[in-house]
Amino acid sequence: MAEVGEVHNNYLQGGSYEKNAHKYHDGISRRAFKRDPSALYKRQYDDGKVKRDADAFADEMARYGLVYMVKKRGQQKREASPLLPKKRLYERDALIQKRNTTTSSQKNLTITEILASYTDYSVPITVSYYSDEEKQRYLEELQKIFINPEPAKLNADGWPDKSVYDPANDLMFWWRNDPVANQHHEHWHLVMPSTIIDGVRKDREGENFVYMHRHMLSRYDADRLGCGLEIVKPLPDYLTPILEAFYPDPLLSQDNDSDPSTPRVWFPARPANESIKDIVQDMGGYFIIYTVKFLTYTYNELIKWIDQNDSVVHPVKLGWNDTEAVTLGSNLELILHNIGHAVLGYIMHPYSINWAPSVLVGARAGLRDPLFWRWHRHLDNIFLRWQNHLGPNDFLSEAPNVTIRTTDIYFSFTDVLLKVAPDGKKDEWQAYANKLFGGNYFDVDRSNVTVVTSELHTKMKNRILVWREDNFDKENITYVYPRDWQYFIRVKNNVDITTIITIRIFIVPDELADSPVHWIELDKFKRALKPYEKAVITRSCDKAVVIRKPAQKTVNLMDETQINATFRTTLTGYNDKEKAELLFCDCGWPYNMILPRGTKEGAKYKIIVFISDGLNDLVPTYDECGSTLLCGAQKWTDKIPDAKPLGYPFNRPFKNGSYEKTFSGLTNAAIRDFTIKLVDEDFPEV
Repeated sequence: MAEVGEVHNNYLQGGSYEKNAHKYHDGISRRAFKRDPSALYKRQYDDGKVKRDADAFADEMARYGLVYMVKKRGQQKREASPLLPKKRLYERDALIQKRNTTTSSQKNLTITEILASYTDYSVPITVSYYSDEEKQRYLEELQKIFINPEPAKLNADGWPDKSVYDPANDLMFWWRNDPVANQHHEHWHLVMPSTIIDGVRKDREGENFVYMHRHMLSRYDADRLGCGLEIVKPLPDYLTPILEAFYPDPLLSQDNDSDPSTPRVWFPARPANESIKDIVQDMGGYFIIYTVKFLTYTYNELIKWIDQNDSVVHPVKLGWNDTEAVTLGSNLELILHNIGHAVLGYIMHPYSINWAPSVLVGARAGLRDPLFWRWHRHLDNIFLRWQNHLGPNDFLSEAPNVTIRTTDIYFSFTDVLLKVAPDGKKDEWQAYANKLFGGNYFDVDRSNVTVVTSELHTKMKNRILVWREDNFDKENITYVYPRDWQYFIRVKNNVDITTIITIRIFIVPDELADSPVHWIELDKFKRALKPYEKAVITRSCDKAVVIRKPAQKTVNLMDETQINATFRTTLTGYNDKEKAELLFCDCGWPYNMILPRGTKEGAKYKIIVFISDGLNDLVPTYDECGSTLLCGAQKWTDKIPDAKPLGYPFNRPFKNGSYEKTFSGLTNAAIRDFTIKLVDEDFPEV
């Protein structure tokens, strides 16, 4: 592959559906941009309060763009034909920093001549027009150069023939189309935007971008294994045809600004074996052309930067230390990620003008496309390349003086506990646990106690989904649901002083245990241990920091976080900071998907309980709402509530590529085996 310029269409800022997105995040309007396209960069660069997330990020920004989509309410007209052309469905603003754009506003040059002279792949091509006549002349030429492929063939119901694609035969359809998982992704991009407001960007936003998407990837891969599939394969480059087809649910629609008789239209489908293509977009005053060569150059420059080789685009070297996670994550998100989503999202319409984007150009429905996962695994591998340069963590130098053993980790189903000790719910079964696992039993393996289980359960359920974000159609869907459980964890304080600890819980499929990126973080929380205390710690799975809280255990709770048209209109009255704080409590991984589904035979997993120094970690004890693990801090200016790198202790490579060699001999970490079983019989829901 080839190399990174510095451009980004801000893929998303909350799903690309905001009416006020025509303004730059710091208040620079489209009109002001046209007068001085470097205005935004200058404002950021000159303001002493604005810095690169880790030292010099602003130095390397070349463009800053926003997605804009006008939204209307209306009924969808279902037709088998592809989306009809529309006047202005999509607008993007781009910003040019210090390097001039490779192309040209030179008059009298044809697009063909401009393309022929394109040699600086560090920037996209821009072509200005100054009159309607000039614009029309360019449009006629662009339509001949950027040829849209034949649309996918659809039946009147919006689906292709079953011989081409049948959702019933798609083993991961239930997963990618889970409405609550998609709501989480949409909310995350509203809660963690890359915006700078009053000189402040959300704390560690770039690092959080990588980690949240890595969490989703690890969950996706775990369930792929459970379905008998291989883990997702990253895109190898930007030239190889894409094997996967994508046919979105016909009930999923988007607003159309071109034809009052068709106010809502489908998202375009993608047949198998389509290739990534150069695309053109009308920005209002100029056209911008994103090329495959630009993407390749962007990628290659990132690799040079990560490997600490000379990079034209990144003159400030990237350090091999944990603090640079923010720097790399921000750059990866704002440039390659965002532009890549635009290019992938217009595979079926490289001449994108007056054509609606695919689900890949918005946060609302992107998870539904298999290509989303291949693209994000490709991006995550770039970040992983940098992490591998850091070398393994040194756990011994900062480990608290505590002991936890393999026989100190237990599960119990909540419904079982409610039967045998119903009063225990008042104190989260703390007194009950002390009697069962503490005292004279503290050093005894209690695995055979009746209430203890070595397997966790899931089941598949059906429900009626009301598409509140669309036309309020109803659809019967299938989704996974866990059997609620409690943790009982024993920890011994080895010193005569009170010790504050942070308990970090991860799981992983057995066969992926030597891959740090596949350990799935379930929870982390703080506890205080008295001098020499032998503590039994209880924790409910529905308190986990990974999920949206309160846990969405009922259909009403699952659906209440849909951002419908009315609420979306309300959001236009808020700036990004206000929206982020308003929606924080609705952000988080869905409770129904807290566990991988497992298999009917019982999928083999490992769990680690890793204990770190709670004073150094700065992990707070509150967990009222939202997910502080995936969605950052609740207030715009607050710090992420963990001083450790996100994903710690799996933020660096293992010693000799082995999880066993990495954690062996540590008294503050314990690993044990368990299974996740998909059961046919029903279980109580609590």
